[in-house]
Amino acid sequence: MRITFLGHAGFAVETASSVVVMDPWLSERGAFDSAWMQLPRNHHLAPRVRALLETPGRDRFLYVSHEHKDHFDPEFLATLQRRDFTVVIPRFLRSELQDVFAKYGCKRVIACEDGREVPIKGGYIKLFVSEQGTNRDSAVMVRGDGQCFLNLNDCKLHDRLARIAEEEGPVDVFTAQFSGAIWHPTCYEYPQETYAAISLKKRESKFEAVSRALETLRPRAYLASAGPACFLDPTLFHLNLEKVNIFPNATQLFRFLDQRLPSANLKKLESMPGDVLDAGTLDYVSLDGERLTEERFEAYLRAYAADMAHLFRERRRNMLRAEVDEIHERLRVELQRKLDHLDLHARVGMPLYVELTELPRRLLRVDFQARRVDEVPSIHESTRYAMKVSAVDLVRVLDRKLTWEDFLLSFRLRLSRSPDVYEPILHGFLGVEIEDLRAFCEGVRSTESQRERTVVDAGGRRFTVQRFCPHQGADLSEGWVEEGRYLVCPRHRWRFDLEDGGRCPTNGSTLCAEHAPQPSAPSESEPEVPLQPAQEPLSL
Repeated sequence: MRITFLGHAGFAVETASSVVVMDPWLSERGAFDSAWMQLPRNHHLAPRVRALLETPGRDRFLYVSHEHKDHFDPEFLATLQRRDFTVVIPRFLRSELQDVFAKYGCKRVIACEDGREVPIKGGYIKLFVSEQGTNRDSAVMVRGDGQCFLNLNDCKLHDRLARIAEEEGPVDVFTAQFSGAIWHPTCYEYPQETYAAISLKKRESKFEAVSRALETLRPRAYLASAGPACFLDPTLFHLNLEKVNIFPNATQLFRFLDQRLPSANLKKLESMPGDVLDAGTLDYVSLDGERLTEERFEAYLRAYAADMAHLFRERRRNMLRAEVDEIHERLRVELQRKLDHLDLHARVGMPLYVELTELPRRLLRVDFQARRVDEVPSIHESTRYAMKVSAVDLVRVLDRKLTWEDFLLSFRLRLSRSPDVYEPILHGFLGVEIEDLRAFCEGVRSTESQRERTVVDAGGRRFTVQRFCPHQGADLSEGWVEEGRYLVCPRHRWRFDLEDGGRCPTNGSTLCAEHAPQPSAPSESEPEVPLQPAQEPLSL
């Protein structure tokens, strides 16, 4: 088995009989309205990937993990002329991927449920599908030529990895996201000290997730991928050079792993786009000529930004007041339609204010309790959530050139909330498309309906808690205890204070933790599941 790194989360896995191209993101326009660009540059690999998918002689597969445009690149896929290959995608409730590829004209489309295997000669491709709340994602395993490659990319399957390892057997090469990919705290109006503290905590949490995955799977090699993109828009360029943010590089991850797993028999690999790895020997068959180093990082980015400057000149324009007024009204209608579809609106106890920067005295106030959107001159509540955005950027959502989630990931907005507490229903309201909001609410109710409990040992005491995380349903039996009192969710690393009834300070949700006696054996209704031991957090 040979594995070619295509940049970001992209790979081409070649066995003797098959080739599987995974998440090729190669468009020179980047993703999320060109807010994210590939780091390092990988556009030169487009002809090589086209040749892999278009050249007969082996079974050819294209795998797309989910809808985010740094994984699903329609612009590059449109350049493929010969499409006699098979597309393998996850089957989500939202049918966008299936709808797109149904019209694509390829040989076959296989939409996989969780755990489905697609046979190849001498092995298989297997998908692991995860869909909770606003998160839709999948991971892929390829087994062939006596080796196994597991690509988790962004998929948060950490509470399932022990079962996957038990059922699937040894993994030779493993890869998983290690860098942030969210708008918090990046787009929030925090003081610099608060921003840095939140970023550092999130960075360590992501590194810890990778560490625990490596402990569970025990692969022979870890490939750093799904790492940071870069931000070349002049309004976002500063994010590349911040001393502390949620976008660390592989070198920083490896330093953490050296301390966290000092005795691990693990080969850590930071590949450049175009590098080819032999999964059997773990040696590189070939190396790409250009290597990006920490020493030349800023100079590299500034040259890259100069080359791509035309993209950002093209997208900016001045608007007439009449155009802005029209966008303002369209936004009001859009927010009202969203609100009409949000069955759980009454749970949101604070209003949302949305301001177009061109109209600072005409804010839209979303009242979730009354289920209405009104125009107001200013913010008049101390408890509120607020979003500020320019009409030039937001009109792309209203014109359906971007989804709401794509827009949030563009980072071209400013957010604030008081109190600084995560509100999942409001978060879903912002990020979910209108047609998906009712399914989102049903998913929240489904997660909340899981009432199975388990027993946790923490600090020499025993507690009974709800087994599944109230956030997105992760199995907390795969979590761990920190500081003798905090039960940590393995999927998003939320911490639940067992000494405070299992309450999570992130948003006040609870596991309904109760003190338990010392039983001679666990009961059937409250199975005791041993939790992984906690590790001391490390500072970078």
